[in-house]
Amino acid sequence: MNKIIIIYLLFATTNGFGQLKIGDKVPQYIFKDVLNGDKKPFDISNQGKPLILEFWATWCGPCLPAMKDLEQYQNKFGNQLEILTISSDKVNNLLRYIDNTKTNLKIACDSNHKEFFDYREIPHTVLIDKNGIIKAITTPKQLTEKIIADFIAGNEIELIKQKDQPTNLNLFKEVKNEFYHYTLTDENKNLSFKNEIKRNEKNEPVSLEFNNVSIYRLLTDIYELTTAARLDVNFDSLSVNKYCFKLEHSAGYTKNLLENAKEILNENSGFKACLQEKNIDSLYTLQILDSSKLPGISQNEKNSIISIGPYFKGIKITSNELIWYLENQTYLPVKDKTGIDFVFDMELNWSYENPKTLNEELKKYGLILKKSDVPEKIVMLEIR
Repeated sequence: MNKIIIIYLLFATTNGFGQLKIGDKVPQYIFKDVLNGDKKPFDISNQGKPLILEFWATWCGPCLPAMKDLEQYQNKFGNQLEILTISSDKVNNLLRYIDNTKTNLKIACDSNHKEFFDYREIPHTVLIDKNGIIKAITTPKQLTEKIIADFIAGNEIELIKQKDQPTNLNLFKEVKNEFYHYTLTDENKNLSFKNEIKRNEKNEPVSLEFNNVSIYRLLTDIYELTTAARLDVNFDSLSVNKYCFKLEHSAGYTKNLLENAKEILNENSGFKACLQEKNIDSLYTLQILDSSKLPGISQNEKNSIISIGPYFKGIKITSNELIWYLENQTYLPVKDKTGIDFVFDMELNWSYENPKTLNEELKKYGLILKKSDVPEKIVMLEIR
């Protein structure tokens, strides 16, 4: 069964207008669709006061605490500061967020701004002074009350980004014989990020290539775990390490490629990994609440998954694929207690600002997600 997974990302576009950078004067760009407050069109070039632009989405987990922080700054500094938040999200999702949170931040729905503002990830923050000059391009995590006070006062502001530095493992291992060829190194900044396991028509792995991936991504894929929530790992010593790993088998070599990859990593990577059934006291269980509402057997021909934060649409999926989605949202292992052994269709549309709505959506299909109040046995990958 071929699986199609679509993850929605925001990418900037480039055209003749050019991308704005620090020191540039913003153009006369008007956000026409302001959904709350006075709902008047917002001209970023004509505010006459310091302005913060925040680009975000309702499906973006880190965006929601950032929005709360910005609202506190707006309340603190009042008319000394203007804040406009902008999203390319669906209008209905934005209106639901406004209704659920009663936010006083202005929210605009717009996608054409990408002609000017270059960003690859959200949340994304732009500080513009009262004269329309861009003073900083950053993330809301870097903002503090003092930085905003200096920004309003026209003082120089200094944003210091602290990034995790991967441990230099000085790892380089290459083996080429009649059966297989592999290279295993630590981070290589000359290579672009990649994680790929190629399979044949029988769905058997035939080669793999990972470039600059974390231990979480590497082991989750090679051990075919639902998600990284199934890793029992020493975060302090391993979490910042990045690896490059390429493995190819010769024609006719019958050993399973992933089993070989596991052995290579355990022998050469500096850690040992082993699948074990463990008692875990912090996990969720997926249970049947009402069997009469369970989804029926899917009549669709192809399997597909659309996952956009709190929006999920699965066609001809298994319960394991639903667990994949739920673990990615809860960041905890999810034990399947449903016993569902057929493929089905499901659509969930909930909201991060009100997590209870996830269960409200699941209940439509006779299911419920519960935090376990007793330890549960579940297969985990122990890494030491």
